[in-house]
Amino acid sequence: MNTEPVLPLQTILFQVIFLLVAIALEARVFHKRLRITRRTSVEYATSINLLTASLGWLAFFILQNFLPQPLKAQLLSYIFFDRLLEPLPENLTLIIVSCGMAVFFGAFLVKLKGLEILEALLQSSQEPQQEDIPSERRQLSLAARLNRAALQTDPNHATVVLLANAYSHSIILLLLFVRFVSLKSTTL
Repeated sequence: MNTEPVLPLQTILFQVIFLLVAIALEARVFHKRLRITRRTSVEYATSINLLTASLGWLAFFILQNFLPQPLKAQLLSYIFFDRLLEPLPENLTLIIVSCGMAVFFGAFLVKLKGLEILEALLQSSQEPQQEDIPSERRQLSLAARLNRAALQTDPNHATVVLLANAYSHSIILLLLFVRFVSLKSTTL
């Protein structure tokens, strides 16, 4: 069977647009709520959004292998060709809402832990290197910071990341709705 690779250019472009929107909105929330500089807030938002997008696509490619064939065909048709195949599944609305909620809360958890681990890494790199402290102790200090960041959550960070995630997902959902409405009006 001779198959040619297909590049989902429209999906890639929308992913880039959504990342830019999310980075801009979340950087503003981080700047206002965490009281960090604009540059630092943009760097944080960029880092955690790229991490989230990468892990999200990785999860997508892994999980789509476990979907039933009709649902997998629908999903791949939508990703590559921007249309669903007929007949539509009976419970399509339930599937979309469930996936949307899973993506929202999954993105929230990845962003929260990503921010805390990023801050732990940056905090350890900003400390002055002291020559009289053995390197094993400095490494344990970094390991302890990373362990604390992975296991404990600052409630202020959780609130800020949840708010930033809600803002960005709301605007992305609005953009998708506008796109859907404009596509429907052009096909009528």
